[in-house]
Amino acid sequence: MGIVSIHPVSIAITIANVLILFLILKKFLFAPVDRILQARAKKIIENKEMAEKNAEEAEALKRKYDEKVTEIEEEEKRRLSEANRKASEEYDRIVEAANTRADQILEDAGRKADMVAAIRDAEQERKIADIVSAVAKKMVAAKSDAETDKNLIEEFLSKAGEEDGR
Repeated sequence: MGIVSIHPVSIAITIANVLILFLILKKFLFAPVDRILQARAKKIIENKEMAEKNAEEAEALKRKYDEKVTEIEEEEKRRLSEANRKASEEYDRIVEAANTRADQILEDAGRKADMVAAIRDAEQERKIADIVSAVAKKMVAAKSDAETDKNLIEEFLSKAGEEDGR
């Protein structure tokens, strides 16, 4: 027999050795490596679930934030509208009060002008009465004739004209 020979016993021993080596490696090497890989897979799945949960929470927070922003904008629009309405009402009230006051001032000024005109007319009538009285006194005192009466009347009219023309 030569250097290389194939014996069935040697093949059986080699197969047995390979099986024993496989079982030993499976128990001491593959099992711990498999546990490590399963633990990592479990951790990856947990991390993925946690990331999805965080993404959902972030989306919910974003929706809540958007709703709050919308509410704040609507509240701001409402307040601005209310302020504009109140300002408009206040403006209308002030304008109405100013118009009422202006009407009162004009009415008072008209009454004062009427009173001044009435006082002026009364003063003119008093002056005319004084002049007529003075002329009548002169006429009675002078026992005048027609020419003297005419001169006194002309003097009266010229004085009355001077008083009106001041």
